[in-house]
Amino acid sequence: MSLFEYKAPWPVYALAWSPAPYPRAAPSSAAGIVGARLAIGSFVEETHNEVQVLGVREAHDGSGPQFDLLASAAHPYPPTKLSFQPASLSSSSPPSTPRYAPTSRAAKRASWRGSAGEGGGDEGGSGSDGWADRELLATTADCLRVWECYREEDRSSAYVGRREGAPLPFGLREKSVLAHSKSSSSPPAPLTSFSWNAPTPSLIVTSSIDTTCTIWDLPTRTALTQLIAHDREVYDVDWCPGSSDVFASVGADGSVRVFDLRSLEHSTIIYETGAPAGPGGNAGSRPGTSASQRSSAAVMPSSLLRIAFNPWDANYLATFAADASAISILDVRAPGSPILELRGHSAAVNAVAWGPPGQGASKGMICTAGDDAQCLVYDLASSTLRSASAQGRRSRNGAGPSPAPSSAMSTYSPSPAPSSDARGVAAETPILAYESSEMINNVAWWRPNENRKSNGEWDDYAKGDATRSADWLALTSGRNVRALRV
Repeated sequence: MSLFEYKAPWPVYALAWSPAPYPRAAPSSAAGIVGARLAIGSFVEETHNEVQVLGVREAHDGSGPQFDLLASAAHPYPPTKLSFQPASLSSSSPPSTPRYAPTSRAAKRASWRGSAGEGGGDEGGSGSDGWADRELLATTADCLRVWECYREEDRSSAYVGRREGAPLPFGLREKSVLAHSKSSSSPPAPLTSFSWNAPTPSLIVTSSIDTTCTIWDLPTRTALTQLIAHDREVYDVDWCPGSSDVFASVGADGSVRVFDLRSLEHSTIIYETGAPAGPGGNAGSRPGTSASQRSSAAVMPSSLLRIAFNPWDANYLATFAADASAISILDVRAPGSPILELRGHSAAVNAVAWGPPGQGASKGMICTAGDDAQCLVYDLASSTLRSASAQGRRSRNGAGPSPAPSSAMSTYSPSPAPSSDARGVAAETPILAYESSEMINNVAWWRPNENRKSNGEWDDYAKGDATRSADWLALTSGRNVRALRV
């Protein structure tokens, strides 16, 4: 397994790969990752924190890829999430193309999109090192911040590696600082997460501990909508792939809720947690059932911490509860119970990420990380999800402990048929595993963005016709940031 790492000066939590295309090709086993950029954020329990942007280049001795520090900036409080601008922003339509916004905002949006996409393409937008001259980056903590990562013209000509003590080749500057209070009499509440809309990259939705989600229009720096999304704190939010209107959120009330900006009068609760069903899982309670119909043990729902839509099929999403060692895969068409559970961890799960869109090896894969110092990869092909969904719809009754997955997991072993428990919830076994010396706090996928269409769904992949380039995973463990080739 190919691996390279970077040791940060502080504990790391937040991280995100840039989706920008990289024209350089690596001469060695780096498999195209040279030219990639990764943003990381410190996790220090005090006001002063930091954001860094790392670049991947070929080592001077030709031994493979390595991380170099490109840019750094002070950040108030630990970033709860980082994200580069969507790839669609750099390749968006020309400013003259009509958008959904009113005419009064069109000029601002066009100007913002133009400056954001400046340098984002292949032509004239990157130096000999392959890194884009300008790119946007967003963070959340006490508020939503949008940063511009820009090339320092006098520092990065023919950049081949930074010498000790030399100035950084890129800079980070704030473009926007956005905050919105639930009421005029209270200060803005801390933000737990956000999601950047790919079809309409001028939109970001944030989640907050004050029970709200806020839709931000970046060009005008205004809150388009703020809604009370949950009964308690909202911990995560994610746009539905391909949609500019639909997003889902999870929170301390233990529910997964789906919202549509075209009809905000109500939301759809597709899943709610109950009391833990045993080691590694939570009992789900069907939306719409009364308290008297539920188990007497299901008094306090377990908080749901993260949510992630499958980028290849928006019908499926992943979530997990606080202190749970299992990840639940939900089908939005069959609310109430998970259709599949990933139970490879022996301690609490900290992060989950689907393989990115494209024709790479990670298509259909999902990665999880936890307190047991393991990073696990599952291969959830479309047939697996469809089979689990059909099985889940056939059997929704009963409850009981789930069989533990086999502890023997070989790298690149074929995925066995999923087992199921008494509730009819299938359990999947990992196909890849990486063990760290410390608990793994976060994980993110990367693969080359080659500006090609990937609308073939699963056909090319299943037939073996697609060109499969190497994918990489980045994970954070203590002060270490590691990149693993998948």
